[in-house]
Formats: sequence, C-alpha cells, structure tokens
Amino acid sequence: MIVVRRFEFQAAHRLPNHPGKCRELHGHSYKLEVRCEGPVESKSGMVMDFSVLRQVVEQHVLEPLDHTLLNDRLENPTAENLAVWIWERLQPRLPLIELHVQETSDCSVIYRGP
Repeated sequence: MIVVRRFEFQAAHRLPNHPGKCRELHGHSYKLEVRCEGPVESKSGMVMDFSVLRQVVEQHVLEPLDHTLLNDRLENPTAENLAVWIWERLQPRLPLIELHVQETSDCSVIYRGP
C-alpha cells in the first residue's frame, strides 16, 4: 500500500550555473508530495498515521526550508538537487518510495532514491 501526503513551502534561490533568468534571485511556492510504502498493519488498519508523516516532514524539511534562501543549504539548489536533499533527510525516518518536488505549476521532478 502507498501512502501519500502533500505539503507546500515558500523559498527563494538562484541557480549559479544557469545561463538564463534563473541565475538571478527569485522565489517559488514549492509543492512537495511524499510517498511511503508498507504493509497495512492489522490492528491500526494503516500503513502509517498521516499525522506522523506530517510531523516528520515538518521537522526535517519544512522548518529548515520554508521562507529561506535555498542557496544557504545547497550550492546549486535546482529542483533535482533539492529532491535529493529532502530524500536524505526523510529516508532514514520514513519508508519512502518517491518524492515529487514541484517548483512551478508546470515544472517538477520525481525522485525515487539513489
């Protein structure tokens, strides 16, 4: 069974290696979708409690990133590199199978781990 929870955060960045406008400082309303997989526990009837998933993501991703300059955490904060950064913080704590990081309404990345 796959459990999915969606989140949103605001952050700014600049892409130092980008040849176009994204080289300059700008911001996004990021959307993050976290997917975890596991068996349904017979007693609870759940793979995991949605509130536990929320707490882990809030503590390890949203609190450090929301309303910040991503360049303070990543040298080149592309959506791809951001997905890896998020994965590295969540994977030890959650049974992750996939992250979906949406930078704009029509630009996103999906990461399934290394």
